[in-house]
Amino acid sequence: MNKEVRTVLINLPIPFVDDDERQPPGGLVSIATYVKSKGFDIKVCDLSGVLEDNLIDYIEEAEIYGIGTYSATYDIAQKLLVELRKKYPKSIVVAGGPHASALPEQVAKDFDVVICGEGEYVFYDLIKKVQEGKMPDRIIEAEVIKNLDDLPFPDYDYFCNMSKYTRRIDNLPVICLDSSRGCNFTCRFCNSNVSKRGYWRARSPENVIEEVRMHYDKGWRAFRFNDDNFLADPKRAMKICQLIKPLNIKWRIFARAESLSLDICRTLLDSGCTHISVGIESLSTSMLSKMGKATSIERIKWGLNNAFEAGIRTRGFFIVGFPGECDETISETIKSLEGLKLGEATVYPCLPYPGTDLYSRPDYYGITWIDKDFSNYIQVGKEKLTGYAIRTNTFGPEDMRRWRDILMDALKQNNINWCDETKEVV
Repeated sequence: MNKEVRTVLINLPIPFVDDDERQPPGGLVSIATYVKSKGFDIKVCDLSGVLEDNLIDYIEEAEIYGIGTYSATYDIAQKLLVELRKKYPKSIVVAGGPHASALPEQVAKDFDVVICGEGEYVFYDLIKKVQEGKMPDRIIEAEVIKNLDDLPFPDYDYFCNMSKYTRRIDNLPVICLDSSRGCNFTCRFCNSNVSKRGYWRARSPENVIEEVRMHYDKGWRAFRFNDDNFLADPKRAMKICQLIKPLNIKWRIFARAESLSLDICRTLLDSGCTHISVGIESLSTSMLSKMGKATSIERIKWGLNNAFEAGIRTRGFFIVGFPGECDETISETIKSLEGLKLGEATVYPCLPYPGTDLYSRPDYYGITWIDKDFSNYIQVGKEKLTGYAIRTNTFGPEDMRRWRDILMDALKQNNINWCDETKEVV
């Protein structure tokens, strides 16, 4: 017998960062929008900015709860799970997101159901099963969504208080969107594959612009594309530029440096793209090879030079402490900073996120210890604090801390700002 099923999707706070209200929880909103389009009662409870000791007070009663899990905040998810079971003992609590997707068997020991991968279709199926009085499978493996144009645009206005979010481009409030999902590269430190998003899939340029125009008509003039690699298909990206240009908006992207030809950079700028973030990771040839970056120092510099000549600001992400790192490789990176056309940067330690090759095959990389306290998996927290979670047969956390300090100082000496410090793009 069918019954009414109420669902609440929960976005957890991140108390160890300076600002966890940068943007709405896009993945949860996308799932909620799809489920809502099928006629079900569903809400998003965004707990960003909420004190950790009173989360349960913000959550209304429902038959199903879905919690987006990340490694660094999984302990918070576990604590909230206990509170939910005390207050709403008959409810089903579902875990999704990167951590659950990477460690489904482990997470299933805590939660009633674990969803691995993209949640739109399978969460809808889960709700239908509960409505029919059936218990969903303990672990649900979602297939990748091949045609992203079939998904409705995330309804941020319905599910979120958009005035609370703080992302900006030149002081303009920013709205975020995904024009593609997945990545065809296999960098060995990257955890983008843990959501089992599979190969790179893209929305059509026309579909992307339809969503941009929808937001534009509501008053938005600054956009952030969350894609791992916006330029994975340059022809498609240039078509989007062509369609965006008449709107006279500002926007930013993530891309690989070797994709940044001068022509592409000029086209991006001409259409309003003023900021590009790139994963540099290292400027040591041997470390780029060990990381599986499939690029070179020369190609990285070439792309950054082109962006600089075109007039686009760039942000680079560096990693220290990938297995094989040593004083010499850090010195190689620092030497290559001289004259590097990079506006701002961030330095992370190498973190062995569940689902990465590092986590799965530690012996192969000479890793002798992995911190299993995931609350320490902090890339950059308050006052630039971070976590050091591995030891190898050649270095330990103390070396990683020293290398990060040295590289951060070298960036400053080369007039490369720490990201967000200028407040032009946050």
